[in-house]
Formats: sequence, C-alpha cells, structure tokens
Amino acid sequence: MSQPALAKAAPSPLIRAESTSVLFPQGAPAVGQPREGTAQAEPHARAEEPALVKLRTFGTLEEVTVVEALLAHLEAEQVDAVFGIPGGNIAPLVQALRRQSRIRFIIGSHEGGSAFMADGYARATGKLGVCVVTAGPGATNAMTGVASAHLDQVPVLTLSGQVSTERFGLGAIQESTDEGGINTAEMFRHCTASSTTIVDARSFPRLLERALKTAYAVPHGAVHVSLPTNVARQKLAKVSVPTAPGAWKGGLPAAPASEVYTAFELLRQAKRPLIYLGSGAREALESRGAEFAAFVRRYCIPVATSLRGKGLFSEEDFLSLGVLGIAGSKRAEQYLGEGVDMLLVLGSRLGEWASKSFSSLFESASTVIQVDATPSVIGQFLQVQLPIVADVGSVVAGLVEFGHSSAPGHEAQVRERRQHLNALNLAHRSAAPVLPEDGPLKPQHVMDELNPHLRGHTDLYVDMGNCTGWATHCLRIAPPARVFYPCGLSSMGWSLGAVIGGKVGRPENTAIALTGDGSFLMNGTELVTAVRYRVGAVYIVLNDNYLGMVNHGEHAQSGGEYALDDPYFSLGDPDLVKFSESLGAAAYEVTKPGQLAQLLPQVLQRADEERRPQVIVCRIDYREVPPYGDRFAAVASTPKQG
Repeated sequence: MSQPALAKAAPSPLIRAESTSVLFPQGAPAVGQPREGTAQAEPHARAEEPALVKLRTFGTLEEVTVVEALLAHLEAEQVDAVFGIPGGNIAPLVQALRRQSRIRFIIGSHEGGSAFMADGYARATGKLGVCVVTAGPGATNAMTGVASAHLDQVPVLTLSGQVSTERFGLGAIQESTDEGGINTAEMFRHCTASSTTIVDARSFPRLLERALKTAYAVPHGAVHVSLPTNVARQKLAKVSVPTAPGAWKGGLPAAPASEVYTAFELLRQAKRPLIYLGSGAREALESRGAEFAAFVRRYCIPVATSLRGKGLFSEEDFLSLGVLGIAGSKRAEQYLGEGVDMLLVLGSRLGEWASKSFSSLFESASTVIQVDATPSVIGQFLQVQLPIVADVGSVVAGLVEFGHSSAPGHEAQVRERRQHLNALNLAHRSAAPVLPEDGPLKPQHVMDELNPHLRGHTDLYVDMGNCTGWATHCLRIAPPARVFYPCGLSSMGWSLGAVIGGKVGRPENTAIALTGDGSFLMNGTELVTAVRYRVGAVYIVLNDNYLGMVNHGEHAQSGGEYALDDPYFSLGDPDLVKFSESLGAAAYEVTKPGQLAQLLPQVLQRADEERRPQVIVCRIDYREVPPYGDRFAAVASTPKQG
C-alpha cells in the first residue's frame, strides 16, 4: 500500500513585510548608510525595500494512519533517511517505511549507533535527524546518543515503540510505562528538549507538530515521541501537512541595531580585540563566511574558535589563532594571556572544553560581549558587559554592514596589531617540533599526513579521547571542509555512527571518522551497517592498545606512580584489521611515518568508487603524551579545605 499523496495546495502567496524602526545610538548611521566623509556602502548592503515573506502552505491528507501521517511530515521536511533497529513494538512504523521508497530505513547494529547516525545526518545536512527504536531496551540503548545530540543542540527526533494502550499495567513484553516498571518517556524527558507519549490518534498531529517545533527551535535540540502500536495503526480522517520544508523552524529576533553598533564600535576602537567563535555561529558563518572574513581583515581583528567552532573561520588565515580551549593553540593562549581589551563571543557557552578548563586567562579581557540564543549561558563563566540574546547571524550581518561604511578607529593600532600577529605566527611556526622521519609512528605524524586531505567538501567526525586533543591541536581546517565533535556529552564511539549518517545525508562529501581504538571497539560493529548500505566512509583509527586518555591522565595525576605500560588500561591487543575485514570493510595497517600519506589518496578514491567503508589502523606510539595538561590538572584537583 503506497502512502497517499497530499492534496493540491494553492501556490504560496507573497506578502510584504512591515518595516521596523530601530533606535540607534546618537550619531550612529542607519544600517546600510555611510558615515559622513567615508566611501559609499556597497549597493547590496542597502535595504531600501522591505523583504518579502513567503507564507506557509499546507495540504490535506485524508483517511491515513498515524504512521502514514508521520512519514508525510518527515517527507515534507525533506528527510530522506531514518536510522534505527526494528522491533515488535515499533512494527507499524517499520511496515509503513517498507511500503514506500522515498525515505530509506538504515538498520544499524545497535540503537546507540543508530542515534549517533541520526546525529551525524542532522549535522551534515542541517535537516532533522530521525532515530527509530522499539520499546524498553531499544529506547534505553538509544538514550546516550540522543542525549549527546541534545547537549550539542542538534535537531534529532527519536521515535520509540510502546505496547498497546489497552495493555498498560499488564506487564506486557517491553512495556515502558510507570505501571510497567520503567517509564522511558520520563527518562527521555531528562535528556531531551521534550518527551511525550501519544495515547490517542486525535492528539497525534498536535503533539508531533509540537515536538518538531521544539526540535527546530533556537537553540535546536533532541525530542522524543513514544508511539503505542494500536495508536500507530489508527486512522485519521483528515490531517494537515506542510507542502514545503521549514514550516516548523523557529528563530530568534535579530539583535537590536543599537547593541550591534555598540559591539562594532568597541571592536573598531579596541587596541587588542578578539572575536571568539563557538558552534552557535556555524549557520551564520556558513552563509556569510566570506563577508565576515573580509570584515575582520579590514579591521585586523584576530579570530579564535572553540573546539566545536574549529574551522568556521579558515585556520589558514593569518588572523586565525586556532582553537582557544583544551588542547588548543599556543598562540591563541599567548594572545589572550597578553591582555585583551575587547572580547566578542559569538555562539559559545564557554563550557570547559571552550574555556580551557575555565582558565583564568579569560579574565584578562576587560570588556566582554557575549551573543547567544540561550540567556542562561551568558555570563555563566565570565562577567559580561554587553549580553546579547539574539540570532548570531544578525550580529554577524550587522557587523559586516557597519564595517562597509566606517574606517578603523586608529590606523596605527591596526598596523601594530598586524605586525604583532605576523610575529606571533612566525614565532610559533619556528617553535613547532620537527617530527622524526624514522622511529615509531606518532599521532602527530598521523595528523600531519591527514592535513592535506582535509580540503574541499570534506566532513571530519572526531571521536572523544586522545584523538580529540590531537585533532584540535594539530589539524588545520579551512571551509568548505568541516569538522564535528560530540563535546556536550563527550560520548566515546560517536564518530563510528555519525560518519555513516553524515555520508548518507551528504553522499557527495568526503566523510572521514577519526577515532581511537577504545572508541572503535565500542561501536565498530556499525561497519557492517556501512557495508550493507554501501556507505563509502573512511575510518582512521589511532591504535595504541590502551584507553589512552585515561592511561595518560592517571599517569599525569599520580605523579608517575603508574607506568604508561602498566596493563591496567590495556585493550588486549585485538587485531582491528581482521575485525574490520570480518565485517566487510577494506582495512589497512600503518606502522611507520609516511605510510598514511602514500595510502590515503587511493583509500579516499576507493571509498567513493566502491561505496565501501575503508579502515586505516594506525599503530601509534602509546608513550606520546596528548596536549591535555589543563584537563588532566582539572581532574586531579582536590577541593579546597575550610
């Protein structure tokens, strides 16, 4: 039985938006208008005509089941793949997926890996990620992946099965209610933006739309819907479905022009300004990255990023200080430590990863402006003189527009800053250690040989562990290449699923997972998923036969009481090449410097041509200490007495 088509809808009308007046500070130019005595603004910067707004339109479905209506909503959002594990209590939805061909059902090896796939799909495409699991253990297995997506503000919808409502309280198999002893809807409520159980078909459209609005709100988040089997099969006489994507997407108001102008003037006049980009600036930088780069170059404003913001601003640009945070750039740390008179934070909550374990270096900033979608995160670490709760994109657009019509406040300061940054970059390049061409393979060798391939439309999915620090510290990312990390929950094993979801969503992009051997053993069975669905992802595994981050961390904290070759955290030396091959992947081992550089071009080509996962196991020196000094020190700290 095929899914009914939407009834024809009228063409989308256009309406003219009402213009809004904004109160500017005294003497401030209107946006798009030049200052007296300055060059005219670019023509595209003037907005003389109000914008046109396209109205939402809806079609009507008649006599469809709840699951058919659900799939129509997903199709309207241009979701073309969902991820999960089938089971008896989610069977109505799985059967509906089988009866249509527009949305692929990618069946994973484990619900946790499937949730990571939905996360990766959403990050790569910007669309809704969808995870489908059965009741009971299916839902609880997925929970870590769902929580990980939620903490990283990724829009993921998890649909879990549930026993029929007439069986509530009878102890049915996998019953997931209070009466059955474990209420998964309540469990998800504590790790998502919303969680609900549908107990009646008539309430389904309203509750689904509420869940979608919540997932698409700003900031985005994960949501959960529990669907009993009898409700899933019930018929709806009539239901409205959007005829175009984005009907449920939320947004924030634009920042007041007066606040943006104040931020601009402080940047323009500052002697030592710094712009700090977090992951909340991703959408703004992906759409206006070139304009932002031109703006900071004109005023010579250095840019640092959080770990999750890495690569939003080209790390090849001389104004890039790299990552400022745990395992970050030494030149970023030095620039901040020398004193900053104006720090503009765009889209970062300044958590532990981003703040270098809440480093006191940030206190050198005399004036802080923080822009974020969530009011509660502003000022949670630093005292903020100008909090702006608004769409980050509106602030970036405003800075760019004001920048068209104003000159730097002090040309001498700009020249001095440029000279200082050039000297800083040169000094740190000169101080970089030279890697030996012989001897054991070090993780720095792997990063150095991977770097040239992170160009163009390449997506890199970095797992949690020592690989996180090495990637952050050593890799240089320049758009349109992108890098993704699961920092919110810091979930090991994430990249093994995320790279599959990302490649399914963006098959035209090169998709690479960088992971450690500990993470690989957690979710490596998802390789068989990549093989089954012909997903040509590339996996680079740092294999040191240890839970490396824990091993190095305890060694650092214990003052050498435990040797690095102590077997306590050893993995037992599994053969990861044979393991990968047994699941159908092509696998290779690299043991010496230079081998990865020779191997990668052909492996990347094979991944796309053969549409088969490729695994490169890099046997690295376990003694090489990762750049985690601040994190190790923070974990080792003891509470102050008295």
